[in-house]
Amino acid sequence: MVITYHKFFNTLNFERQIQYLIFKFDLENKEKWKAGEKKKLIITADDGDPSFYYKAFPVLKKYNIPAILFVVTDLINTNTPFWWDEIEYYLGKEEGNKKVWEVKTWPNKQREIFLVNLRKNSDKPALKYPQLTTAHLKEMQDGGITIANHSHTHPMFDHCSPEELENEMERSTTILKELGFSPEVFAYPNGNFSFESEIILKKYGIKTAFLFDHKINSNINPLRVSRLTVDDTTPFWKFKFIISGWHSRILPITKAVAKMRK
Repeated sequence: MVITYHKFFNTLNFERQIQYLIFKFDLENKEKWKAGEKKKLIITADDGDPSFYYKAFPVLKKYNIPAILFVVTDLINTNTPFWWDEIEYYLGKEEGNKKVWEVKTWPNKQREIFLVNLRKNSDKPALKYPQLTTAHLKEMQDGGITIANHSHTHPMFDHCSPEELENEMERSTTILKELGFSPEVFAYPNGNFSFESEIILKKYGIKTAFLFDHKINSNINPLRVSRLTVDDTTPFWKFKFIISGWHSRILPITKAVAKMRK
């Protein structure tokens, strides 16, 4: 089983979740469990938000728990915000959130042009967001965190041209190799898989690629590894329900029923 987080808000809640996971699963920490005693679980986090370093990493280090952090290489050592946060900043949270979901369906070039015009035409000062530094990432790597590949600029891979995909993978893998991290472990931005992008991932030596589909793996294709979605604000009862696997089984049914009622 693989779970994924994004931003982190509450260290105490996250620590409670980790304590529960240690009780239920083999997290491959320094304590060796007997064979067959516990199911394995892998913790991942997408985007490389600084909150991982400040709120999650201290807990993982405390309990000797490994994890995979997928970073957007263009943002390392910068004050550049995530592009979806920019949209919410310029348009307001409610309108911006709706726009983000719309933009995710556009061709990548259209997304890039929209962002350029949004910044240029706004009266607001440019949004700044201090990102993780190389020093942060190396410290976490030394503490058991795998620093892995989440593309160079976080486009939707199923809406990119072959040339755009080549550029994303060439730049992200080169940067991560130069820094001594793990470019061969990849998570699709927003989970947006496509057969065309998988071909290019193979070309750039990707050994494992993760989706964002809120499912449990059955027959594992190493380039299409499913993950369950959680965060540290998820109510604890729901967190346990998601981790049990039942949530991902029931969710398609509830979505189908809701669709029938419309």
